[in-house]
Amino acid sequence: MQPFFSVIIPTYNRANFLEATLQSVLAQDFSNFELLVIDDGSTDGTPELMATKFYNCQSIRYLRKKNEERSIARNYGMQQAKGQFAVFFDSDDLMHPDYLSILYVAIEQYPTCNFFACHRQFKSEDKISFNETARLATGFYDYQLLLKGSIFGTVVCVRLANPKLVPFPPEFNIFEDWLFNIQNLRHDKLYFIAKVAMTINEHPQQTMKDNQKAIAARQRATDFLLPLLDLTAEETKIFLGHHHRFCAIHHYIAHQRRAALRHWWQCVSYLGLSTVQSVLLAKILIGKKMIAAVT
Repeated sequence: MQPFFSVIIPTYNRANFLEATLQSVLAQDFSNFELLVIDDGSTDGTPELMATKFYNCQSIRYLRKKNEERSIARNYGMQQAKGQFAVFFDSDDLMHPDYLSILYVAIEQYPTCNFFACHRQFKSEDKISFNETARLATGFYDYQLLLKGSIFGTVVCVRLANPKLVPFPPEFNIFEDWLFNIQNLRHDKLYFIAKVAMTINEHPQQTMKDNQKAIAARQRATDFLLPLLDLTAEETKIFLGHHHRFCAIHHYIAHQRRAALRHWWQCVSYLGLSTVQSVLLAKILIGKKMIAAVT
């Protein structure tokens, strides 16, 4: 029988997280799925983990390949998938037991929809937080929701038979989720389900913890997207304004106040001065070290 879902998990040197992630998928209350672990050339104990802990699990297909980064790994997973829908997931996060069943109910309700996503929570040590999706109601959304930046991450569900599906850009491995989602939703819609269905594990090994790398990647992604999207003048202001806000915040976190101020000024030139921008300016002027010292 054809699996309904193909859960695609690319992994690279995440053996210390991977077992818990896979167990959370195997514990789903919806059983008609296959689980593709795309090992992107790991050099840690990932092959040994798969051979000892999951060798007799019929739901799992362990596919090991040379290291080509995660965009290519996800595209390879789509090529190998046998399911009707691909569910992308990261190898250091946790699915809640009802995640696939929540998606299935939504797909049955909207059988012509090509993209689905759920609300998620973020865990850092013992603290739980939420991103912008916490303010979203259940319903359909398009590319305009993504003009400010990535909001859904890579944890989206996509119809594999969609002939207009744009793959992950192979030359990008930071912000590849943003590029994938916004290009696909430029002429389509995503159905968002306002239920918390996964836990995103925040830890020091994440790429976005490197502020300089994040800023450079955001600039590259912005330069790539702008000519492709054919935005209106107002949409372009939102797009560029939030690009500069992102850069200002990350320069501020990296204690680079002069660069943060330059991007803040560009942000205000596009978005105007607001309470949010004023608060950011105050933080930049005071400096992260001083704020940390008095709090």
